[in-house]
Amino acid sequence: MADPREASFADRYTLERELGRGGMATVWLARDLRHERQVALKILHPELAGAIGVDRFVREVRLTARLQHPNVAPLLDSGILQAGDGTSQPWFVMPYLEGESLRARLERERQLPVHEALRITAEVGAALQAAHQLGVVHRDVKPENVVISGDRVWVVDFGIAKALADSEAERLTSTGLAIGTPAYMSPEQSSGEPVDARSDQYSLASMLYEMLAGEPPFTGPTAQAIAARRLTEPARPLIAVRSTVPPSVERALLKALERVPADRYPDVAAFLSALRMPGDSLSAIGDPLSEPRGRADWRSRSSLIAAALVALALLGGWLVLRPGRTGAREPDPEVVTLYRRGMAGYERRTPAAIADAVGSLRAALARDSSYAPAWTGLAQVYIRAEERGFPVAGMSRDSMIQAAVAAVDRALALDSANAHAWVARAILSLRVDPTDHEPARRSLQRGFALDSTIPLAWHMRARLAAENGDLPSALRAWHRAVELDPRYLNGLAFLALGFYWHRQFDSAAVWADSVLALDPSFILGRTAAGSIAIERGDYARALSAFDAAKRLTTAVAMVEALAGTAQTKARMGQRQQARALLAQVDSMSRGFIPMPLHTAVYVAEAWAELGEPGPAVRWLEKYDRPRDLHFKLHLRCDPPFDRIRARSDFAALVLGGGEC
Repeated sequence: MADPREASFADRYTLERELGRGGMATVWLARDLRHERQVALKILHPELAGAIGVDRFVREVRLTARLQHPNVAPLLDSGILQAGDGTSQPWFVMPYLEGESLRARLERERQLPVHEALRITAEVGAALQAAHQLGVVHRDVKPENVVISGDRVWVVDFGIAKALADSEAERLTSTGLAIGTPAYMSPEQSSGEPVDARSDQYSLASMLYEMLAGEPPFTGPTAQAIAARRLTEPARPLIAVRSTVPPSVERALLKALERVPADRYPDVAAFLSALRMPGDSLSAIGDPLSEPRGRADWRSRSSLIAAALVALALLGGWLVLRPGRTGAREPDPEVVTLYRRGMAGYERRTPAAIADAVGSLRAALARDSSYAPAWTGLAQVYIRAEERGFPVAGMSRDSMIQAAVAAVDRALALDSANAHAWVARAILSLRVDPTDHEPARRSLQRGFALDSTIPLAWHMRARLAAENGDLPSALRAWHRAVELDPRYLNGLAFLALGFYWHRQFDSAAVWADSVLALDPSFILGRTAAGSIAIERGDYARALSAFDAAKRLTTAVAMVEALAGTAQTKARMGQRQQARALLAQVDSMSRGFIPMPLHTAVYVAEAWAELGEPGPAVRWLEKYDRPRDLHFKLHLRCDPPFDRIRARSDFAALVLGGGEC
């Protein structure tokens, strides 16, 4: 049945049948009466038309109409449909393309031959590069917007996503529409940051990854889950999924999928060029990125040959000038990917993440035992596992510090100028003797002398300052860590805690919200948000934060989240429920030997909130390193201890810890 508004097109188009209905428009097969041809006529949904605004849509359509490229489906016509209720709906006309979408093909085949996937990527990339040269960014590159017709590949729907992005946020939110498609969106696009051509490059790489691997690089049950994984995890190496993918293709793909735009290729053309580097196994299957059906001219082929000759000449010179310098060679891309995965697990602070981090870093070292960063990362992971009481397969807790010492020593033996290794040594020094900062300070100074742009180094500087009673300096250092990496979750979380210790709870809440906006599953962000919410009197938020923390982890962190819930209940006056939770905590923690620092602190805080200083102090005494400066930081600065601060037995524990 034709659309009721068919009369509006009667003098130009006849709507024959509905082809499909997507998130932005209804697509009709129509007959162009003037030219006697079939066309695809797209009518934007009313709610989307209202969000974009007719004038803005017209501007974008005019810009898109400038695109003339063999792989861009041309814009044939456009206009505004005036509905009977007074609303205006933009429409536009494109050729009716005989064929199928890339999505339909992937649903049928799941994985494409390497040669075919690269050919499709080349043609889509050529269209995007042409658009970028005109200042047009697609913003919604995905298999649904790629049509395969014979040996031709078309890219459709330029301009609509740009119009959406320029719309008022409130109006877009009210429609429930997302700008872009979560599985293919770049990190900056999913975070609502400004985007440029490198965002399309990321989406193109995501699409190629799916053609080769059978799924996008990041998946999840919700858009938020996908965004969280994209921001915290590297893409899984393709070779683990499909060994026939040439190493150069995997290397280029992972670079185009870098989280930071500046770390990707400067443009799509450079990405395509990297996919066809001369001399690798792609030469056996020809040049899959040449223009379709022989349209490349001899000048571009000559340029490629010249570039290959120059590259080979430079490579030969490098080999002559640098014989035997194995430490300077380019690391194996899979080793680098495994290392990044390991460090992402280290930052997540959960037992499962730490176990995955150990496995990834050990796998990296199994492939290349001379890769110093992996030894450094393994040391950091062992330290965190020992500190938090997380299990590591094949290791006792007592052996983890010795293993960390050996790993740091190995990293520095391989590369004494490795700033990260010196920072790891500083962390290790604090774990070996948390009562003496001097060894850690010296190692940290060595690290800063080599590289002053490492966020973790600034975090350690902040920690030393805070533990020595200089909280203003600590806050400045945490600010610097976040300036260096605005997505450094640990730095953001400790900024929240720093303001919490400063009793500036509204500022603390802002930083905690920043952590959770980037990664809702970051457990330290959840527990910090819960503690801050208690002090702001937002008990519902506190309970929600600690409940989320309980769902995210097990073992030690689970007990600490339960203690946070008990503290909240105590502040709410629900003393019986708080006591029941603390009885559960007591039972669950009996196997913790030695007692973890934060477990002792958080359970003591719940007892302090109940107004029972005796049990609070007894829990603090369970921690076997009472002179630990980080332990004293919590005792002198955590607000829940304000209730028992005047007691002599509590004051004796704080003695020598400085001021908050």
